[in-house]
Amino acid sequence: MTQPTWGISGPTFLLLYIGALIAVAGLAAIHRSILFRGNRSAAVGSLGPQQVAYLNGGPRLALYASLAGLRSAGAISTASDKTLRQTGPLPSGVTPLDTALYNAAGQRVRAREVQNEPWVASAIEQLGTGLQSQGLAVSPSRVRTARLWTWAGVALILLAIARLVAGLGNGKPIGFLPFMIIASIVLTRSLWAKARWATTSAMQDMRGLRRQHDYLSPRQSPSYATYGAAGAAMGVALYGAASLYDMDPAFAAEAEVQRQAALSGGSSSWIGGGDSASSSSCSGGSSCSGGSSCGGGGGGCGG
Repeated sequence: MTQPTWGISGPTFLLLYIGALIAVAGLAAIHRSILFRGNRSAAVGSLGPQQVAYLNGGPRLALYASLAGLRSAGAISTASDKTLRQTGPLPSGVTPLDTALYNAAGQRVRAREVQNEPWVASAIEQLGTGLQSQGLAVSPSRVRTARLWTWAGVALILLAIARLVAGLGNGKPIGFLPFMIIASIVLTRSLWAKARWATTSAMQDMRGLRRQHDYLSPRQSPSYATYGAAGAAMGVALYGAASLYDMDPAFAAEAEVQRQAALSGGSSSWIGGGDSASSSSCSGGSSCSGGSSCGGGGGGCGG
């Protein structure tokens, strides 16, 4: 009778492998909850529209919120060639991002390329850095740290593949090993933390902010002329680019605003959007536990 592959029986290997999958998923979720927790004492309610927009959808949504405010104030518009242009004086109480966009409009920059202008890019970076220092926004370094768990998933994939190859070479049935490899791939994909903008505490506060400003929701058909530039900007900040289309569809179209700009309380498809590990990785873990029913009889569904 031949020895088990690597001296470990198939059922034993599967139980150990499933335990490793669950452990990696659980530890990654705990680590991310700590990394992305944020400052619970920081108040989202005192933030301006562009800061709220950054937390809700990242740099692009902050840009859209600024555009909405400047457009509502009559400071900028678009030309037929889709460039921004100045149509009035810069209003009072503006932010560095407003000023940068207004100056870009004076240079007739194409709307879809305005985020590449040095002043605009610098203002957005300044906006994000300020929110990170308050414990409201997630820094890129924390996202990179969270992504280190991906290597644990890759190691599990390689281990399962090595076991499969060794099992085949040893003439052992491989049973559920292919399914374990698939489960490991699903887990590894979930461990690659997407870029997220808001900390968990900020995301929780954002829900209350939406309830407070429910009157700005597109489903309420708000009159942005009534609420002014600040209201227009906050509507975009909380409810996305669809609010800008409701406010001024011609301007939004000429500015090439992405109507379906991602919102999820802190994620955006522009640079990569929210954290899914805490849910997806757990589902990966549960599918693995289902694999443990492959049976305990003789030769081993695990090679």
